[in-house]
Amino acid sequence: MINLRDIVDPLSYKAFSGPDWPSFDDVVDNKISHLPHIAKEVAEFVQMQQQNYHAITASGGDLELANQQRQQQQFYDKQYSGSPCRVPWDTLGINANGDAYICSSPSWIPLFVGNILEVEDIFELLNSDKAQRIRQEILAGRYYYCNNKICNFFAAKSPDLYHDTGSQEPLLEEFTEATKVRHLPKNLILDFDYTCNLHCGSCRTQTINFNNDHVRRPINFRIVEKIKRLIIDQIDQQPMSIRWCGGELFISAAYLDLLEYISAQNKSTIKHIIQTNGHYLQSRQQLIQQLAPHIQSFWVSFDAATADTYHRVRRGGSWDQLLKNVHWLMNFLKSNQYKFSVSATFVVQLDNYKEIPQFVELCSTFNIKDILLQKMWNWGTWPQKEFDKNNIYNPQHPLYADLSKMFAQAKQTIKY
Repeated sequence: MINLRDIVDPLSYKAFSGPDWPSFDDVVDNKISHLPHIAKEVAEFVQMQQQNYHAITASGGDLELANQQRQQQQFYDKQYSGSPCRVPWDTLGINANGDAYICSSPSWIPLFVGNILEVEDIFELLNSDKAQRIRQEILAGRYYYCNNKICNFFAAKSPDLYHDTGSQEPLLEEFTEATKVRHLPKNLILDFDYTCNLHCGSCRTQTINFNNDHVRRPINFRIVEKIKRLIIDQIDQQPMSIRWCGGELFISAAYLDLLEYISAQNKSTIKHIIQTNGHYLQSRQQLIQQLAPHIQSFWVSFDAATADTYHRVRRGGSWDQLLKNVHWLMNFLKSNQYKFSVSATFVVQLDNYKEIPQFVELCSTFNIKDILLQKMWNWGTWPQKEFDKNNIYNPQHPLYADLSKMFAQAKQTIKY
């Protein structure tokens, strides 16, 4: 039996309960009303919460498999003899439901190494059997679990440097000290709350708000408490970069709670990478002012260079609001002489690729020098056939040559 405190919090209970229901504490302590009709209503509520919890917290294995299929993952298809990728030694990501990964994206190594809600020591995750198997394969030059077709490490390598003649079975050798880590992650990726005011076709099919979700909200706050205790409280002088992603930081109740806690700890070695759609920059300027000395960079999503395209690919957003807020952010940065950088991101797709040169010019007007033209990833929001149609960054796409011309016109480098 699941402890109800683990799947619903007092705020959610208050929103759902009837006027004659017992208090939240009484319910979780199994002190339910003696009135039969009230007891029946509460019992049905508890059963519903448990069913929802089980449905939402699908096993990590199920999620891994779905991710592998969407990204057309192929294991055992690469051998690389150069300097090894060190990301899995220095990185920890926390995904939905607390599932953990040790790469820059759960798509690049679609294998969860454990769940933060199920451990009492962070090194149980960092040195789990799966985590060490991933590192073992990299040290052997096999990169067995890595998706070399979409990860940045292989995107920067010539295909001539790796081949596909390796064994089609994972290594089963004993682990060594080289496969273990003894330090907290240098890069912490928070990717578990998808709350956002937009619903972009390349990302999701509808607006997501976990702040008021009767199951997701308490799960997310349990994850927050684990991160506080197992990671943040353990930091002494070690540098750590925290990347906030998955949803919109500035409206996520769980993220803002954790961010407030981190700020209160006043640990100067923690820096923040903030991924944002840019709609709440001015409304959160007091928070940004407080965080500014500890911000490493802002990644602001544009995905367009005109209002018409923006409203088509970033549904629910305001082009004018975005431009006003970016203008404010750049003036804030300049007038206060802060050191953090601002990057403009652009997910390349069929609906926007012709605006790449215009987008680069727009960034120049804001004095944004770091431009990230990103490939699409398949998050399951489109059927495969429709995704393939929109994924013009794929070299097999019939319009890929035209995309290459847009990159050349914008004086940008296309990555393979």
